[in-house]
Amino acid sequence: MKKTILAFIISLLFYINLFAQTDTNQMLNSFIQNTLETSEIVPSISIAIVSDKDVLYQETFGYSDWEKQQPATNQSVYYIASCTKAFNGLLAHILAEEGSIDLNAPILDYKPFKDFKRKEVFQNITIMDLLSHQSGIDNPYLSFRLAYTGDYTNAEILKLIEEETQKNEAKKAYEYTNFGFYLFDYLVQAELGKSWKDLLDEKLFQPLGMENSTAYVSKVPTEKLAYPHSGVFRGKVSVSSLQKSDALMHAAGGLMTNIEDAALFLQFYLGKGKGVYPENLVVDSYQQQVDAKHEYVRVFDGNGYASGWRIGEFEKEKIVYHFGGYTGYFAHYSFIPEKNIGMAIFSNTDVGMTAANLISKYAYNLYLGNKKELKKAEKILNKKVPKALAQERKTQLAHEQKMAERTWNLTLPKAQYAGVFSSEKYGSVEIRYEEGQFVVMAGNLKTIATPFPTENTMRVELVPGSGTIIGFDLKEGKVVSLFHQRETFVKMK
Repeated sequence: MKKTILAFIISLLFYINLFAQTDTNQMLNSFIQNTLETSEIVPSISIAIVSDKDVLYQETFGYSDWEKQQPATNQSVYYIASCTKAFNGLLAHILAEEGSIDLNAPILDYKPFKDFKRKEVFQNITIMDLLSHQSGIDNPYLSFRLAYTGDYTNAEILKLIEEETQKNEAKKAYEYTNFGFYLFDYLVQAELGKSWKDLLDEKLFQPLGMENSTAYVSKVPTEKLAYPHSGVFRGKVSVSSLQKSDALMHAAGGLMTNIEDAALFLQFYLGKGKGVYPENLVVDSYQQQVDAKHEYVRVFDGNGYASGWRIGEFEKEKIVYHFGGYTGYFAHYSFIPEKNIGMAIFSNTDVGMTAANLISKYAYNLYLGNKKELKKAEKILNKKVPKALAQERKTQLAHEQKMAERTWNLTLPKAQYAGVFSSEKYGSVEIRYEEGQFVVMAGNLKTIATPFPTENTMRVELVPGSGTIIGFDLKEGKVVSLFHQRETFVKMK
């Protein structure tokens, strides 16, 4: 009789928890759907919430392709941009555990740096310094080629690293950049003869069963891809002209994954290695290395950086997190170790950051039982988001009107500005004059130039949403070079 009563109580508690979980999930469903309706221009949101053993919530809303009205699903694959740093930070700890590298050793102990003739810039810098943004050095030329144009060879990048890297004025103080992870990539390639791309697959994706995670865009089936989108007007949201290729997948931002694999990755952390790797290795990978304020994001109180992870607080609890943004994408990974809860959110638009931040704050408060905070999130969503979106549209309309009023101020016939222009540091820019328009290309980038008031200049958005100016140098009635990104490109033909 007692066993029957006990079994009844256990069964009753199970169903009470199940109904409570269902109610919580329904509340989150409703908030996300309201967020998408209010935001209007976010094509999709994919979200997972997990504990070390359970997937508490996993849903995807919206479209992988807005124009074709192709629904996004939990299998849809997103680019996660700078969240890649957390994966490579973990990879570094795995390689250290195996004895392949020493995180506290100077990088001059390793190839390619120990073979550099110009060693003085790279002295007293450890691998951990690279992973925690404390190297004290930087290079202005790499990101344009590695993250945007894809116009490079490894030999060219190594030459730029050796010859153009400079010490920062603040020396080894924290400064968030991609550069440290670029250097980690080339160190691993030179020392181990393998790319970080393949090492992550071998040492993390395969052991964890992350079958939809890769550093190769070419391996993502087109029917699974959540395409990047841009635009701030509902009727004008479209697939972005800038899309990732294999050459643009770098160690600071170069992974494609879906929300199901994101759940596995977070469970690996909450489960402190899940028996795949030692607990101390996993915990060490998110131990703070440096103070680092992260004030522009109001979701968490960011105060430190580990090796590929940001460290902060949420409702007085330690939270480990990283965000990633690129034209057409936004990604969020976070977990609260002491509360055994983690979250990933993906969107296929960079303006999805606002929606993702709102959802993450609402979801954490919901699942942690901070019910008083939910009304605040709803108020922000219903009042502040529409105002911000209206202001963004107003700004965009004013910008478009300003662009439409400009006229060309070129002193030579337009066809003479066409040609191929080359820079040793930035690669090549090609300008074509076709059907009354200037088509400007730099590797993977392509755009239509528009007029700019200064004589012999044009405005370009090689990176969508980021306008820059190209100026032309003329001699004896001919275009001999152009000036862009503070660099001279000599006309080759």
